[in-house]
Amino acid sequence: MARLTAELNHHQLAYVPGEPIEGLAGWELDGPPKWVEARLYWHTAGKGDEDVVVVDTVRYDDPPAVDAQPFRFTAPQGPFSYAGRLLEIAWGVEVVAHRVKGTAHVDLTLSATGHPIRPPKPTSEATG
Repeated sequence: MARLTAELNHHQLAYVPGEPIEGLAGWELDGPPKWVEARLYWHTAGKGDEDVVVVDTVRYDDPPAVDAQPFRFTAPQGPFSYAGRLLEIAWGVEVVAHRVKGTAHVDLTLSATGHPIRPPKPTSEATG
């Protein structure tokens, strides 16, 4: 049975632009795969079309069937994580392997503050 894992160093889940995103991609497969990749990506969710954009990859060619390898990305300038009522932008790192169904992933936040951007809550105006 195939098993993929994705871990971020120090279990860090929030990053600012330019900061290193480091972790470990692991796999236990029935046989050696052609390749395994760790991918830094962002995706949209909510109303409308959903988009997925792979920003960077670290590829391990012809690895053994069981292994764990480090990965390192640099947090990009954006887009920042966003949690709105109609749209969400979320970041993550996933590990995928050639001809293996499923992925391993870990969610993370990218912003200047380490927190997703949230729209202001609607306010009601008092009438007098």
